[in-house]
Amino acid sequence: MFYNWDMERIQNWFDYSIILGNTPTAYAYALAAFCVALALLYIVKNMGIGRLKAMAEKTETDLDDLAIALISKFQWLEYQLVAFFIASRYLTRSAGFDRGLKILLLLVFTYRAITIVQVLLSYWVNKIAAKRELEGAARTSVVNSTQVIMRAMVWIAAVLFVLDNLGVNISAVLAGLGIGGVAVALAAQAILGDLFNFFVILLDKPFTVGDFIVSDAISGTIEHIGLKSTRIRSLSGEIVVISNSNLLGSRIRNYQDLTKRRVVFKTGVVYGTKPEVLKRVPEVMKKAVQAVPKAEFDRCNLANYGEFALEFETVYYLSEPDYTAYMAAHEKTLLGALEGLAAAGAELAYPTQTVLIKK
Repeated sequence: MFYNWDMERIQNWFDYSIILGNTPTAYAYALAAFCVALALLYIVKNMGIGRLKAMAEKTETDLDDLAIALISKFQWLEYQLVAFFIASRYLTRSAGFDRGLKILLLLVFTYRAITIVQVLLSYWVNKIAAKRELEGAARTSVVNSTQVIMRAMVWIAAVLFVLDNLGVNISAVLAGLGIGGVAVALAAQAILGDLFNFFVILLDKPFTVGDFIVSDAISGTIEHIGLKSTRIRSLSGEIVVISNSNLLGSRIRNYQDLTKRRVVFKTGVVYGTKPEVLKRVPEVMKKAVQAVPKAEFDRCNLANYGEFALEFETVYYLSEPDYTAYMAAHEKTLLGALEGLAAAGAELAYPTQTVLIKK
């Protein structure tokens, strides 16, 4: 009898005693929910990472490694907060408690979302850099510069998201940012143009670090591609800094991937040269080209009656991308042509004027 009376008192205490607005039974249910939720979350996390690691060992793709990195971003605090949120559903809560918990969850998980988005952006930028075959200093410059800009954009979006969920009227904030943005854009139009063209260089890839280019403004080797400007080592040896907008606004010839160079030059023979000698000129030019390594003769024709010469046009191809080697090969071709024309009896023309006086 006393046993039943004690059990009844204990049961009444659990069911009807109020501690901070809740019964002990409610606290017991909340504690059980917290433990179960936390255990399930850890089981899911560990099983997920275990399966992904097993898959990663069998596959060559790096997507599973990315998934593991993203899951690993969640820390002990996030799991406890989720379990605590689930447990709190079993309790009678005040409005202030709910608001405080909402703010805490909002801040913690917004920050975690920022870190996850940054990992995804870093993965994407490095993938693009790999597809564009960027290496060394070029890859470091492009990746770091792009990540700085994108991280700033992510943080701005996250701050606006938090303010909106806290009840702040972000329409006024956005309107102010819009007006300020227009003012900044007008004041920094050139800088923003250079920044935009940096992404054009990154995505369109008209040139990369190490390429030799010839533009309307400068000729030289690309040494650095920055957010605002590009540094070029000119042929005379100095570094030339040119804005991205000015560089892309001009015609650019990129000789990095040059495999075969087409060479065209003209040779003038004096008027009065005998026809049989003129017929031998193409053969002379052909032999001069064929004597040069990596040179492929295309044609040689009498192309024009010039003001003071009969003009022959010679075309050949040289499988030598290096400019210095090309000049050496072309020099050998011209010297061979001079020797051959002299042996054939053809005289090279130079600007002259003959006056005929009628008696």
